[in-house]
Amino acid sequence: MMTRTLKSLAVLFSLLCLCFETFAGYRTYLDPRSMALGGTGVASATKFNASYHNPALIAFNRGDKPDKIYISASQGLREIHTGDFEKELTSFQNSGLTSDFIETVENGSDQEILEVGNRYRDALRNMNLTSYRKDELSAFNLLADTRPITVNFYVRSDYREMTTIRNLDETLLEATLERADDPEQSGNSSVIGNKLSSTVDDTTYQLTEFGGTVATTNVIDYNIPISWGFTPKLIQINASHQARKLAGYSLNNRPSPRVSNDFLEWNLDVGFAALLTDAYLREVFGLDGWWLEGEWVVGLTGMNLFPTDFTPFFEPRNRGQFPGKKTAVQALYQFGLAHYREDYMITMDIDLTENEVYDFEGLTRFISFGGEYFWRDDFHLRAGVRFNAAQTMGAGQEKALLTGGFLYQPHGFSVEASALINDVEKGGTVGFGLAF
Repeated sequence: MMTRTLKSLAVLFSLLCLCFETFAGYRTYLDPRSMALGGTGVASATKFNASYHNPALIAFNRGDKPDKIYISASQGLREIHTGDFEKELTSFQNSGLTSDFIETVENGSDQEILEVGNRYRDALRNMNLTSYRKDELSAFNLLADTRPITVNFYVRSDYREMTTIRNLDETLLEATLERADDPEQSGNSSVIGNKLSSTVDDTTYQLTEFGGTVATTNVIDYNIPISWGFTPKLIQINASHQARKLAGYSLNNRPSPRVSNDFLEWNLDVGFAALLTDAYLREVFGLDGWWLEGEWVVGLTGMNLFPTDFTPFFEPRNRGQFPGKKTAVQALYQFGLAHYREDYMITMDIDLTENEVYDFEGLTRFISFGGEYFWRDDFHLRAGVRFNAAQTMGAGQEKALLTGGFLYQPHGFSVEASALINDVEKGGTVGFGLAF
């Protein structure tokens, strides 16, 4: 038995190594099940997946024989393109617009300044926040499902890199064009080249978490199971943010990350979940109808209850090249609802607060929908959609996403895979698990 177990673990490790460069998640710490279901999980996550979405759910629906040990791991990649970053940057640099604009401002007529300046300004506006982003995700879980508590120990890492074009010259160009359009205005434009400050920003973040989720389930009136859970965790953050002048940026010689000193701190996730029975919904809320059949699960969760501020590497004497602006991994509060029937389940998650993502994405506030069809006991099909309800401007920001995936779980071994796609991004996750 032990020999078979060790062989299974060796196969699992080998498969993960093969998949390292191929698959990943589209949101920080997003597991294969949740991605396939449109990003949901507050009321629908199961076992080790629940540590990422609602700690209470690791102890939910344990069944008649809860005494099991589960091992799982996942790995992958997401890519986001807002425009063709390399093509647009190369085309701009080869056009010579920057040198033409500087030469015209210093030596040209007002009419020439207006003509070349408008072309230069339009080019910067069109490229502003054009970006390329890549996320790599890995996670490992060890869960012990016992009475009266269930415990899951996990380690997970999210590596994110992003290159973004930023138009920082709008005010300067407006003033220059106004002076050219009104000769009576005075101003010194002889050093305009030194004043141009638009940049290409290279940003990297690596967040590594080690946590232990603890949860328990109690049965109250109307035979309703209620689960409570919490996850104390240790977060390590390394970050780099470098800015290079737009005209001199080299795609073939990008700067290596200059990461900040290790940032290490404790944080906490909490969660609640309850299964509402037919009798409870009828007698307490007066509800009735065919749609009450099956099971309804509600969930509430708070992740990163203590918002984490951190600062990328910076040099006080060179803040232009190393901006070092303070950013945050903010607290996230969510509500979830799931409905289970004999052959399928549907679920919905709502972000209760806007979340300022820790790069140039702007704000996010997701409404997510997902469904799972139980084709066979050992094979499930999954699909979902996610919408960003926050109205914001930013590079690589989340938009509407279509997702899908499957679960295959023969004889205590499970394989999960998922994928996402929209007009600017693509990605996927893969995960493996063993139950003893």
